[in-house]
Amino acid sequence: MVIKGIVEYDGTDFYGWQIQKDQRTVQGVLKEALETLLKGIDFRLIGASRTDTGVHAENQVFSLHIQQDLDIELPKFKKALNAILPQDVYVKSLEFVSNDFHARFSAKSKIYRYRILDGKRSPLRSRYVWELPYRLDEAVLSQCAKLIRGEIDFSFLEMVKEKEVKKVWFYAAYWEREKDEMVFYVEGSHFLYRLVRVLVGSMIYSYRKFSNCKFFENFLQGKEKRVIVAPAKGLTLLEVKY
Repeated sequence: MVIKGIVEYDGTDFYGWQIQKDQRTVQGVLKEALETLLKGIDFRLIGASRTDTGVHAENQVFSLHIQQDLDIELPKFKKALNAILPQDVYVKSLEFVSNDFHARFSAKSKIYRYRILDGKRSPLRSRYVWELPYRLDEAVLSQCAKLIRGEIDFSFLEMVKEKEVKKVWFYAAYWEREKDEMVFYVEGSHFLYRLVRVLVGSMIYSYRKFSNCKFFENFLQGKEKRVIVAPAKGLTLLEVKY
């Protein structure tokens, strides 16, 4: 049997989603809580996105593959699960799905958001935004974002892992001024290691150093070897589409 879950977490104190030895991870604490409830029953826990260290999620999707059919009342199971989980992780929903559902491989696209607080600081928001001491130009950044369209081959990135599918199809990418923040939204078929942070970092660098998008355009074409990575704390996984 397979259960689809949606989980929200503050990634600040996690070493990413994926279980790693001697590190606190979201998958790790979720797996421990499930082991407590399932009491020796074999299961697999799969996440839709292997978010990096410090990255947050509003709607991360996971699939819980249990090796036998159980009589589980999902509302009670969800309540019990959240009672065990730490304060920085919360399971928002659970539902039964078909046995061929796979949180990662069944996904059609993912949407990420990156928040920047420009020209000021905020102690209350510092865990969730990249704070910059200067103001950003929405017009220039919007022009840069328009370059992120269709299929882009990121084989030129040395940090891309060997087994990753290096061509990404982008459905949308844009900046918006939301009160005192500049916010970047991007939807793609999948995302390579640190890719959203590299896109954001490269756009900010292009604007800050040259006041235009030429550096960023060269980067997307594989002509620019400098890789600028924005801090993890500004990034949130918003949605996974199926």
